[in-house]
Amino acid sequence: MPANLSINSLETVLDLAVWLEKHGQEFYESAACTAVAPASRELFTRLAREERKHCVVYTDLYESLSGKSAAEEELLGEYGNFIRLLIREITRSLEFLDDLTQEELIGRALQFEKNTLLYFMEIERLFSGKAKAVIAAICSEEKRHIQLLLELRENLRNGA
Repeated sequence: MPANLSINSLETVLDLAVWLEKHGQEFYESAACTAVAPASRELFTRLAREERKHCVVYTDLYESLSGKSAAEEELLGEYGNFIRLLIREITRSLEFLDDLTQEELIGRALQFEKNTLLYFMEIERLFSGKAKAVIAAICSEEKRHIQLLLELRENLRNGA
């Protein structure tokens, strides 16, 4: 089932965004614990905090738009299965192994952020008005994370 055929409300977009942020936060927390370079540890800790903040913002937006508590929502039925499959695909790069090098940790984080950005850029074109602006803001945050990770990788490669 193509993603753009089932994503028809901002609530659906935000629901997926919350789940992705939770996965990203878990990965960054684990990466911070295993990072060798202080710069890596600091960035992964910062990204984990940002993912946690994004989760709160997207949850609040979801609740204000849907009138439902996100804590009470479950991923049920065909929609739930669809969201779980999307999350699994986007977060596949976050499978964590303790013996990853710094380069591999950064590479996995970059792949996650890029997959997330591509997904949201694809569905952004399906919306207009306020919904489009919200999705554009999500894309902007993902781009900023990609830039931070690219800068970290470059600095580590240059021995900075």
